[in-house]
Amino acid sequence: MMLEQISYRKIMICIGAAVAVIAVAVIVLLSNKEETFRSILVYDVEGNAVIERETVGSMDAAENLYLESGDRVSVAADSSMRMKLDDDKYVMAEADTVFSVEAQGTDADSRTKICLEQGAITNEIQHPLSEGSQYETSTPNSVMAVRGTIYRVELYVDEQGEQNTKLCCFQGKVGTKPILPDGTYGEKVLVPAGSELTIYEDGTVDDMKEIAYDELPSQAVENLISLSESGQSLTGISLEDLMQLSDVTKDDGKAKENEPEKKESAETVEEVSQSDAAKETDAKIAANTEAVKSGNGKAAKGVQNPAVAPAQTNQPGQQTQVPDAVLPNAPVKAAEPVITDNAWNNNAGGEEENTESDAADNGSSDNDEKEDEKSDRDKPDKEKPNHDRPSGPVTYTVTFTYQGKTFATQKVVKGAKASEPVLLPDEEGEWDFDFETKIEANTTVAWKSII
Repeated sequence: MMLEQISYRKIMICIGAAVAVIAVAVIVLLSNKEETFRSILVYDVEGNAVIERETVGSMDAAENLYLESGDRVSVAADSSMRMKLDDDKYVMAEADTVFSVEAQGTDADSRTKICLEQGAITNEIQHPLSEGSQYETSTPNSVMAVRGTIYRVELYVDEQGEQNTKLCCFQGKVGTKPILPDGTYGEKVLVPAGSELTIYEDGTVDDMKEIAYDELPSQAVENLISLSESGQSLTGISLEDLMQLSDVTKDDGKAKENEPEKKESAETVEEVSQSDAAKETDAKIAANTEAVKSGNGKAAKGVQNPAVAPAQTNQPGQQTQVPDAVLPNAPVKAAEPVITDNAWNNNAGGEEENTESDAADNGSSDNDEKEDEKSDRDKPDKEKPNHDRPSGPVTYTVTFTYQGKTFATQKVVKGAKASEPVLLPDEEGEWDFDFETKIEANTTVAWKSII
């Protein structure tokens, strides 16, 4: 009887321990499930970017890829990347940018920190954070804390080789503290919307001033255009002004790209012109020599008489050749300039000089043609066809939802197909959507759990 009671107690203890283990496992799973929505989603990549994760190593960034807290991001030159934190926080990284991201907590007490190592990022926090939440951006010499705003942080190196931080606030307010050389924080500065502030490497702060929008790089301007088109109001500038700035930066970029091509083209024209002139001169010398041999004694136009022409340089193994006939006491005639078809392009005045005899031979003055060509070049730009503004493709947003919340979004070109997100909300279920369907409008796709 005693043995039966002991065995019964042992069984009950084992059952209780198993229940406790299961309960702990359920709590852990639920906690991890909640933390999943604190991760960061990459939703747009232009060019190349690399993600460095401690447990995995390096991997290429791709759309619909979820990052983990602690990941380090490197955006390549001529590239950009955009990502979304939770449902209302966005980070837009420009070219040559390196940063790490930390995202912890829940919606009630979220803690987000972007550590910028180089380059520039634009941050958008659409809704004010809860009292227990934090959103910070840090650089080697400053830290910025916000509750709900749009701002850009750039880390740059000046002419003295010092690394400085430039902060531009487009909406709301940004509180920043400089980090002094001894590691302590300086006095807090509140930067209002429409203002920019420079924090130098030694922790000193420049005077606050209005944002110089015309000094922003093209990628920053494009990010602001995207924000304005989504309905955000930016202080100190309108969408129309941003569009004009975008056109100017694009034109400047094209001009810089075309400079080597123009230089090469000019050199080619000059080489061709010189080559044509040399060929024409050789032909006239040959004609002149024939004229001398025949006794006409009439030199070709633009070429000196062979009797006074410079002696040819001897090649090894060759003898000096003397003209068959030489006119004694022939007057020296100055060589006339040889004008080729391309000569007027290299003329400083932009026009070609024409003699009366040339005009008589041609029946009209070449200046008339040159004036016509010049008038065509001087026409206002508005009369010329504009081929520099190709219309962009129409895109639609595909939103994936789970339990009523946004899980992921995709930008899909009209007529293309959406791709299934890399990370799935649940092991048991599927997206209620046929991914072979072509996207023709903004689409919402819900997760369908299989019970």
